[in-house]
Amino acid sequence: MIAPWRATCMQVMNYMVNDATSREGAMEIVHRSLDRWELFLRRGNRAGAGVKHLVLFPEFALQGFPLQETAAQWIAKACFRIPGPEVARLQKIAQDLKIYIGANAYEETEEWPGRYFNCSFLIDPSGDVILKYRRINTVHSPSPHDFMDRYLDKHGIEGTFPVVKTELGNIGMFPCGEIMYPEAARVLMFRGAEVILHPTSDHGASDAIGWEACKRARAAENMVYLISANAGGAIGPIPAAANMGFSKIIDYNGLVIANTNGPGENTSATAMIDVSGLRRARQQPGPLNRLLRQRNEIYMPVYKDAGFYPPNSFPDGVMDSKQRIMEIQQDTLRRMGERGIINEP
Repeated sequence: MIAPWRATCMQVMNYMVNDATSREGAMEIVHRSLDRWELFLRRGNRAGAGVKHLVLFPEFALQGFPLQETAAQWIAKACFRIPGPEVARLQKIAQDLKIYIGANAYEETEEWPGRYFNCSFLIDPSGDVILKYRRINTVHSPSPHDFMDRYLDKHGIEGTFPVVKTELGNIGMFPCGEIMYPEAARVLMFRGAEVILHPTSDHGASDAIGWEACKRARAAENMVYLISANAGGAIGPIPAAANMGFSKIIDYNGLVIANTNGPGENTSATAMIDVSGLRRARQQPGPLNRLLRQRNEIYMPVYKDAGFYPPNSFPDGVMDSKQRIMEIQQDTLRRMGERGIINEP
């Protein structure tokens, strides 16, 4: 039995580093954000005696995201190692407070020089980074799909779609726009995920393309808890309302059980997570058990024939700018047009 535990969405502001003229200036912004995070964490740990606690911060909330910067410029100014000195501050807090901390940051690595990743990560109460997921579907940064064969050779499916077994249950993680791709959540569920952490940076209540509906759908169709922490607003070279809050926690039936109901700094999206209850629901045959009714094999031939966005687009070099992604999308448009999937108006 897993005792119910508390999850909290840490809806903080997204302080962007784009206008910083040096790495030192960018890291000063990062550490000011971490100062505020630490203040919230040390004064607001609400788990209670004997109750485990997981807190989740939004996507982009430490660095913002690249705008006109090339890969080399963004790495030099904004990216850091995970773990590394910046993340070490969160590791120390997790260890001191005996909590789990989930967050997101742009990562550069020794193993893939010249590349950087949108990385979501989870720290356990011992202070260890126990999960790292590098975003697949992205327009702001490179993706493991850009050099898929080499990436899978090194990290395997286990490292590409990690699910970690913890005292809280089995946890997976992906950020922001991955919620729009059913495969991303499905793969984590197939790998055992019972809780998906979703650090995001989206439009909240002003959503115009179905992101909010997708959050509920991903939770319900996979029978997982979804913990979705959105930024409360943006501070930097984009409008403040580009991130509109409305962080929420959704249960395995797609029901919203906690919601900040607005933008700005807010930690009111907090709820108890009953993984044992989820496990009981998954074990009950019948029409409400979506997992037992899957007929995956009949879809596989269609997926096998659905190669549109080419993998290994940057097998040796690096995606040096977002313009290159636009060029690939134009080629993908042509491929899908030839198949009659996307048609001229």
